[in-house]
Amino acid sequence: MGRSERRFAIGLMIGVENMESLQVQLPNDLQEATKTMIGDALNKAIKDIQVKNSFPPYLNKGEASAYCGVSRGVFNAWLKKYDIPTIKIDGVSRFRRKALDEFMQQHEK
Repeated sequence: MGRSERRFAIGLMIGVENMESLQVQLPNDLQEATKTMIGDALNKAIKDIQVKNSFPPYLNKGEASAYCGVSRGVFNAWLKKYDIPTIKIDGVSRFRRKALDEFMQQHEK
């Protein structure tokens, strides 16, 4: 493997108008660590998306609490404390995944 093949450059955009770039060469061990971190982050993101998409679009209370990653008791407390959008038809409650995502994002710090 030649030197140019081992080179790992990170381009950083500087300024919006002139779009100049800055290249930084990292030592091999840092290159490998960076590649591993990026790979792990991508794998986690893919897994998270697959898990989220495994839920139906409309969730019952148990599914909604699992979707949000909290116990049913915590989810019940949230329902009392916050205005979580709920679909009620003939006494049956359902929660849209998108509405739960928006609720979680509103409380993100």
